[in-house]
Amino acid sequence: MKSAHLLAALFFLAACTADKRSDSGTPPHRQYDIIVDTDLGGDPDDIQSLFRLLHYSDMLNIRGIVSTPCSEIHNHPWDTLPQDEVIKEWIMRVDLDHLRGKGFPELMAEQEVLDVVYRGSAVPGLPDNERSSPGSGHIIRIAREYSPGHPLWILVWGSLTTMAQVLHDAPDIAPNIRMYYISSSNTQHDSLSRNYVYYFMENRYPGLWWIENGVLPKWRHETFRGVYLGGNQEGEWGNGAFVDMNIRGRGTTRDGYFAEKCGDVFPVASWPEGILKEGDSPSILYLLSPVLAGVGDVDDPTADSWGGTFRLADPGRFPNYYIDLDASPGECQATISRWRVHFLSHWKERWERYDEP
Repeated sequence: MKSAHLLAALFFLAACTADKRSDSGTPPHRQYDIIVDTDLGGDPDDIQSLFRLLHYSDMLNIRGIVSTPCSEIHNHPWDTLPQDEVIKEWIMRVDLDHLRGKGFPELMAEQEVLDVVYRGSAVPGLPDNERSSPGSGHIIRIAREYSPGHPLWILVWGSLTTMAQVLHDAPDIAPNIRMYYISSSNTQHDSLSRNYVYYFMENRYPGLWWIENGVLPKWRHETFRGVYLGGNQEGEWGNGAFVDMNIRGRGTTRDGYFAEKCGDVFPVASWPEGILKEGDSPSILYLLSPVLAGVGDVDDPTADSWGGTFRLADPGRFPNYYIDLDASPGECQATISRWRVHFLSHWKERWERYDEP
Protein backbone atom coordinates (compact mmCIF):
# COMPACT_ATOMS: atom_id res chain seq x y z
CA MET A 1 0.00 0.00 0.00
CA LYS A 2 2.82 2.37 0.89
CA SER A 3 4.41 1.66 -2.48
CA ALA A 4 1.15 2.50 -4.23
CA HIS A 5 0.90 5.79 -2.34
CA LEU A 6 4.53 6.57 -3.14
CA LEU A 7 4.02 5.89 -6.85
CA ALA A 8 0.91 8.03 -6.87
CA ALA A 9 2.79 10.85 -5.16
CA LEU A 10 5.65 10.61 -7.64
CA PHE A 11 3.23 10.61 -10.56
CA PHE A 12 1.50 13.69 -9.13
CA LEU A 13 4.83 15.45 -8.64
CA ALA A 14 5.89 14.64 -12.20
CA ALA A 15 2.58 15.89 -13.55
CA CYS A 16 2.88 19.13 -11.58
CA THR A 17 6.44 19.59 -12.81
CA ALA A 18 5.34 19.03 -16.40
CA ASP A 19 2.47 21.46 -15.96
CA LYS A 20 4.81 24.03 -14.46
CA ARG A 21 7.21 23.78 -17.37
CA SER A 22 4.33 24.02 -19.83
CA ASP A 23 2.87 27.07 -18.06
CA SER A 24 6.29 28.77 -18.11
CA GLY A 25 6.34 28.64 -21.89
CA THR A 26 8.68 25.70 -22.41
CA PRO A 27 8.63 25.11 -26.17
CA PRO A 28 7.57 21.83 -27.77
CA HIS A 29 10.33 19.29 -28.23
CA ARG A 30 12.64 19.78 -31.24
CA GLN A 31 10.72 21.91 -33.68
CA TYR A 32 13.01 21.68 -36.72
CA ASP A 33 15.45 19.18 -38.22
CA ILE A 34 18.68 20.81 -39.33
CA ILE A 35 22.13 20.23 -40.78
CA VAL A 36 24.84 22.85 -40.21
CA ASP A 37 27.52 23.33 -42.86
CA THR A 38 30.33 25.31 -41.23
CA ASP A 39 33.89 26.46 -41.85
CA LEU A 40 34.55 26.25 -38.11
CA GLY A 41 38.05 25.16 -37.34
CA GLY A 42 39.23 27.84 -34.98
CA ASP A 43 37.18 30.81 -36.15
CA PRO A 44 35.69 32.35 -32.97
CA ASP A 45 32.61 33.48 -34.90
CA ASP A 46 31.53 29.96 -35.87
CA ILE A 47 32.45 28.55 -32.46
CA GLN A 48 30.19 31.09 -30.76
CA SER A 49 27.31 30.06 -33.00
CA LEU A 50 28.04 26.37 -32.35
CA PHE A 51 27.68 27.01 -28.61
CA ARG A 52 24.28 28.59 -29.17
CA LEU A 53 23.19 25.77 -31.45
CA LEU A 54 24.02 23.10 -28.89
CA HIS A 55 22.28 24.98 -26.09
CA TYR A 56 19.12 24.98 -28.21
CA SER A 57 19.27 21.34 -29.27
CA ASP A 58 16.03 20.82 -27.37
CA MET A 59 14.34 22.75 -30.18
CA LEU A 60 16.63 22.08 -33.13
CA ASN A 61 17.20 18.43 -33.99
CA ILE A 62 20.78 18.32 -35.28
CA ARG A 63 20.96 15.73 -38.08
CA GLY A 64 24.47 16.69 -39.12
CA ILE A 65 27.38 19.10 -38.72
CA VAL A 66 29.53 19.19 -41.85
CA SER A 67 32.87 20.97 -42.26
CA THR A 68 33.43 23.17 -45.28
CA PRO A 69 36.67 24.87 -46.43
CA CYS A 70 37.71 28.50 -46.50
CA SER A 71 40.25 29.87 -48.98
CA GLU A 72 41.25 32.94 -46.94
CA ILE A 73 44.44 31.30 -45.73
CA HIS A 74 46.21 34.37 -44.32
CA ASN A 75 43.38 35.50 -42.05
CA HIS A 76 41.86 32.08 -41.34
CA PRO A 77 44.63 29.47 -41.57
CA TRP A 78 42.65 27.07 -39.38
CA ASP A 79 39.88 26.95 -41.98
CA THR A 80 42.17 25.13 -44.40
CA LEU A 81 42.69 22.24 -41.97
CA PRO A 82 40.49 19.17 -41.51
CA GLN A 83 37.90 20.48 -39.10
CA ASP A 84 35.76 17.58 -37.96
CA GLU A 85 37.95 16.76 -34.96
CA VAL A 86 38.07 20.41 -33.90
CA ILE A 87 34.29 20.60 -34.13
CA LYS A 88 33.99 17.52 -31.93
CA GLU A 89 36.26 19.03 -29.29
CA TRP A 90 34.12 22.15 -29.03
CA ILE A 91 30.99 19.99 -28.79
CA MET A 92 32.56 18.14 -25.88
CA ARG A 93 33.42 21.40 -24.14
CA VAL A 94 29.75 22.39 -23.95
CA ASP A 95 29.07 19.23 -21.89
CA LEU A 96 25.51 18.55 -22.99
CA ASP A 97 25.20 15.48 -20.78
CA HIS A 98 25.92 17.61 -17.71
CA LEU A 99 23.06 19.94 -18.67
CA ARG A 100 20.78 16.98 -19.34
CA GLY A 101 21.55 15.75 -15.84
CA LYS A 102 20.72 19.17 -14.43
CA GLY A 103 17.10 18.72 -15.45
CA PHE A 104 17.14 19.50 -19.17
CA PRO A 105 16.85 16.03 -20.75
CA GLU A 106 15.27 17.46 -23.92
CA LEU A 107 18.75 18.57 -25.01
CA MET A 108 20.49 16.15 -27.33
CA ALA A 109 22.97 13.73 -25.81
CA GLU A 110 26.61 14.51 -26.56
CA GLN A 111 27.14 11.25 -28.44
CA GLU A 112 24.10 11.92 -30.63
CA VAL A 113 25.77 15.09 -31.88
CA LEU A 114 29.30 13.67 -32.14
CA ASP A 115 27.98 10.82 -34.28
CA VAL A 116 26.74 13.19 -37.01
CA VAL A 117 29.90 15.30 -37.50
CA TYR A 118 31.28 14.76 -41.01
CA ARG A 119 34.09 16.15 -43.11
CA GLY A 120 32.79 17.97 -46.17
CA SER A 121 34.57 19.26 -49.26
CA ALA A 122 38.32 19.67 -48.77
CA VAL A 123 39.00 22.69 -50.99
CA PRO A 124 36.89 25.41 -52.63
CA GLY A 125 35.85 25.08 -56.25
CA LEU A 126 33.21 23.78 -58.61
CA PRO A 127 31.71 20.35 -57.94
CA ASP A 128 32.52 17.37 -60.12
CA ASN A 129 32.33 13.59 -60.04
CA GLU A 130 35.57 13.27 -58.08
CA ARG A 131 34.84 15.77 -55.33
CA SER A 132 32.17 14.02 -53.27
CA SER A 133 32.88 13.78 -49.54
CA PRO A 134 31.55 11.99 -46.46
CA GLY A 135 29.77 15.22 -45.60
CA SER A 136 28.08 15.64 -48.97
CA GLY A 137 27.03 12.00 -48.89
CA HIS A 138 25.56 12.40 -45.40
CA ILE A 139 23.52 15.44 -46.45
CA ILE A 140 22.13 13.51 -49.42
CA ARG A 141 21.18 10.50 -47.31
CA ILE A 142 19.42 12.62 -44.70
CA ALA A 143 17.70 14.93 -47.20
CA ARG A 144 16.08 11.95 -48.90
CA GLU A 145 14.18 11.27 -45.68
CA TYR A 146 12.32 14.59 -46.06
CA SER A 147 9.79 16.18 -48.39
CA PRO A 148 8.61 19.67 -49.44
CA GLY A 149 5.95 19.47 -46.73
CA HIS A 150 8.49 18.38 -44.10
CA PRO A 151 11.77 19.99 -45.18
CA LEU A 152 15.29 19.60 -43.87
CA TRP A 153 16.83 22.94 -42.90
CA ILE A 154 20.44 23.45 -43.94
CA LEU A 155 22.22 26.33 -42.21
CA VAL A 156 25.33 27.29 -44.17
CA TRP A 157 27.98 29.11 -42.11
CA GLY A 158 30.76 28.88 -44.66
CA SER A 159 31.08 28.71 -48.42
CA LEU A 160 28.57 26.75 -50.51
CA THR A 161 31.26 24.29 -51.61
CA THR A 162 29.72 21.19 -50.05
CA MET A 163 26.15 22.19 -50.90
CA ALA A 164 27.12 22.72 -54.54
CA GLN A 165 28.52 19.19 -54.55
CA VAL A 166 25.30 17.89 -52.97
CA LEU A 167 23.14 19.43 -55.69
CA HIS A 168 25.56 18.20 -58.36
CA ASP A 169 25.41 14.62 -57.05
CA ALA A 170 21.74 14.48 -56.07
CA PRO A 171 19.56 17.14 -57.73
CA ASP A 172 16.52 15.14 -56.61
CA ILE A 173 16.91 16.38 -53.02
CA ALA A 174 16.38 20.04 -53.99
CA PRO A 175 12.62 20.09 -53.17
CA ASN A 176 13.30 18.60 -49.72
CA ILE A 177 15.67 21.25 -48.35
CA ARG A 178 15.58 24.83 -47.19
CA MET A 179 18.87 26.73 -46.98
CA TYR A 180 19.73 29.75 -44.86
CA TYR A 181 23.10 30.90 -46.17
CA ILE A 182 25.37 33.55 -44.59
CA SER A 183 26.86 34.98 -47.79
CA SER A 184 29.19 38.01 -47.95
CA SER A 185 32.77 36.82 -47.23
CA ASN A 186 31.71 33.19 -47.59
CA THR A 187 30.76 33.85 -51.21
CA GLN A 188 34.08 35.61 -51.77
CA HIS A 189 35.88 32.53 -50.43
CA ASP A 190 34.23 30.36 -53.08
CA SER A 191 32.23 32.35 -55.60
CA LEU A 192 32.28 29.44 -58.06
CA SER A 193 30.24 27.23 -55.74
CA ARG A 194 27.80 29.99 -54.87
CA ASN A 195 27.28 30.69 -58.56
CA TYR A 196 26.83 26.98 -59.24
CA VAL A 197 23.96 26.88 -56.73
CA TYR A 198 22.42 29.96 -58.35
CA TYR A 199 22.73 28.45 -61.84
CA PHE A 200 21.25 25.20 -60.52
CA MET A 201 18.23 27.18 -59.38
CA GLU A 202 18.10 29.07 -62.66
CA ASN A 203 18.40 26.05 -64.96
CA ARG A 204 17.34 22.96 -62.99
CA TYR A 205 15.02 23.83 -60.14
CA PRO A 206 13.67 27.42 -59.93
CA GLY A 207 11.75 26.50 -56.77
CA LEU A 208 14.91 26.06 -54.68
CA TRP A 209 14.18 27.50 -51.24
CA TRP A 210 16.97 29.63 -49.79
CA ILE A 211 17.75 32.82 -47.92
CA GLU A 212 20.98 34.49 -49.00
CA ASN A 213 21.81 36.82 -46.12
CA GLY A 214 24.56 39.24 -47.12
CA VAL A 215 24.26 39.06 -50.88
CA LEU A 216 27.17 40.70 -52.72
CA PRO A 217 28.50 43.32 -53.17
CA LYS A 218 29.97 43.13 -49.69
CA TRP A 219 28.92 45.81 -47.20
CA ARG A 220 25.94 46.75 -49.36
CA HIS A 221 23.34 45.19 -47.02
CA GLU A 222 24.86 42.61 -44.63
CA THR A 223 21.69 41.89 -42.66
CA PHE A 224 23.46 39.21 -40.57
CA ARG A 225 25.70 41.81 -38.93
CA GLY A 226 22.69 43.06 -36.99
CA VAL A 227 23.35 40.24 -34.53
CA TYR A 228 26.28 42.27 -33.19
CA LEU A 229 25.91 45.77 -34.68
CA GLY A 230 23.23 48.15 -33.41
CA GLY A 231 20.47 47.57 -30.94
CA ASN A 232 20.71 48.09 -27.19
CA GLN A 233 24.39 47.80 -26.29
CA GLU A 234 24.08 49.22 -22.76
CA GLY A 235 25.31 47.39 -19.67
CA GLU A 236 25.29 43.60 -19.91
CA TRP A 237 23.91 43.76 -23.46
CA GLY A 238 27.18 45.13 -24.83
CA ASN A 239 29.20 42.82 -27.08
CA GLY A 240 32.06 42.59 -24.61
CA ALA A 241 30.10 42.95 -21.38
CA PHE A 242 27.72 40.11 -22.23
CA VAL A 243 30.57 37.62 -22.34
CA ASP A 244 32.15 38.94 -19.13
CA MET A 245 28.88 39.08 -17.16
CA ASN A 246 26.94 36.09 -18.44
CA ILE A 247 29.36 33.54 -19.90
CA ARG A 248 32.69 33.75 -18.09
CA GLY A 249 32.90 31.54 -15.01
CA ARG A 250 30.05 29.30 -16.15
CA GLY A 251 30.12 25.81 -17.55
CA THR A 252 32.08 22.70 -16.62
CA THR A 253 35.47 21.13 -17.21
CA ARG A 254 33.68 17.95 -18.30
CA ASP A 255 34.71 16.24 -15.07
CA GLY A 256 38.31 17.37 -15.47
CA TYR A 257 38.67 16.36 -19.12
CA PHE A 258 39.50 20.00 -19.86
CA ALA A 259 41.52 22.36 -17.68
CA GLU A 260 39.01 25.22 -17.94
CA LYS A 261 35.27 25.71 -17.78
CA CYS A 262 33.74 26.14 -21.22
CA GLY A 263 32.58 29.66 -20.33
CA ASP A 264 36.17 30.65 -19.64
CA VAL A 265 37.43 29.42 -23.02
CA PHE A 266 34.43 30.73 -24.96
CA PRO A 267 36.29 32.60 -27.71
CA VAL A 268 35.73 36.24 -28.57
CA ALA A 269 35.91 37.50 -32.13
CA SER A 270 39.17 38.41 -33.81
CA TRP A 271 37.36 41.12 -35.79
CA PRO A 272 35.91 43.29 -34.41
CA GLU A 273 38.36 42.27 -31.72
CA GLY A 274 37.22 40.90 -28.39
CA ILE A 275 33.46 40.79 -28.85
CA LEU A 276 30.46 38.50 -28.99
CA LYS A 277 29.92 38.38 -32.76
CA GLU A 278 27.92 35.23 -33.66
CA GLY A 279 27.74 36.22 -37.31
CA ASP A 280 26.19 32.87 -38.25
CA SER A 281 23.60 32.81 -35.47
CA PRO A 282 20.88 34.66 -37.43
CA SER A 283 20.25 31.32 -39.17
CA ILE A 284 19.51 29.80 -35.75
CA LEU A 285 17.51 32.80 -34.55
CA TYR A 286 15.32 32.60 -37.64
CA LEU A 287 14.06 29.19 -36.54
CA LEU A 288 13.86 30.02 -32.83
CA SER A 289 12.06 33.34 -33.18
CA PRO A 290 8.48 32.12 -33.83
CA VAL A 291 8.67 29.52 -31.05
CA LEU A 292 10.39 31.55 -28.33
CA ALA A 293 8.97 34.98 -29.08
CA GLY A 294 5.98 34.50 -31.37
CA VAL A 295 7.82 36.71 -33.87
CA GLY A 296 8.11 35.63 -37.48
CA ASP A 297 7.05 32.74 -39.67
CA VAL A 298 9.64 30.26 -40.94
CA ASP A 299 7.61 29.88 -44.13
CA ASP A 300 7.75 33.63 -44.82
CA PRO A 301 11.18 35.32 -44.71
CA THR A 302 9.53 38.69 -45.47
CA ALA A 303 8.02 38.73 -41.96
CA ASP A 304 9.72 40.24 -38.91
CA SER A 305 12.08 37.77 -37.23
CA TRP A 306 15.01 37.59 -34.84
CA GLY A 307 16.87 36.17 -37.85
CA GLY A 308 16.19 39.18 -40.10
CA THR A 309 13.68 40.34 -42.67
CA PHE A 310 14.17 39.64 -46.38
CA ARG A 311 12.59 40.12 -49.81
CA LEU A 312 12.04 37.96 -52.85
CA ALA A 313 14.87 38.71 -55.26
CA ASP A 314 12.94 37.89 -58.43
CA PRO A 315 9.47 36.51 -57.65
CA GLY A 316 8.60 36.04 -61.30
CA ARG A 317 11.44 33.56 -61.77
CA PHE A 318 12.31 32.27 -58.30
CA PRO A 319 9.39 31.94 -55.87
CA ASN A 320 11.56 30.91 -52.90
CA TYR A 321 14.83 32.84 -53.24
CA TYR A 322 15.17 35.60 -50.64
CA ILE A 323 17.85 38.25 -50.19
CA ASP A 324 18.48 41.32 -48.03
CA LEU A 325 16.04 44.20 -48.17
CA ASP A 326 16.63 46.90 -50.77
CA ALA A 327 17.77 49.29 -48.05
CA SER A 328 20.87 50.66 -46.35
CA PRO A 329 23.09 48.35 -44.26
CA GLY A 330 21.81 50.00 -41.09
CA GLU A 331 18.19 49.41 -42.03
CA CYS A 332 18.87 45.79 -43.01
CA GLN A 333 20.78 45.09 -39.80
CA ALA A 334 18.10 46.73 -37.67
CA THR A 335 15.70 43.94 -38.65
CA ILE A 336 17.84 41.79 -36.32
CA SER A 337 19.33 44.28 -33.85
CA ARG A 338 15.91 45.59 -32.78
CA TRP A 339 15.42 42.23 -31.05
CA ARG A 340 18.85 42.24 -29.39
CA VAL A 341 17.73 42.26 -25.75
CA HIS A 342 15.14 39.57 -26.52
CA PHE A 343 17.52 37.03 -28.05
CA LEU A 344 20.35 37.80 -25.64
CA SER A 345 18.07 37.53 -22.59
CA HIS A 346 17.15 34.03 -23.65
CA TRP A 347 20.79 33.19 -24.34
CA LYS A 348 21.66 34.44 -20.85
CA GLU A 349 19.07 32.07 -19.35
CA ARG A 350 20.60 29.14 -21.19
CA TRP A 351 24.03 29.84 -19.70
CA GLU A 352 22.49 30.10 -16.24
CA ARG A 353 21.46 26.46 -16.53
CA TYR A 354 25.01 25.48 -15.59
CA ASP A 355 24.34 27.00 -12.16
CA GLU A 356 21.13 25.05 -11.52
CA PRO A 357 21.31 23.04 -8.28
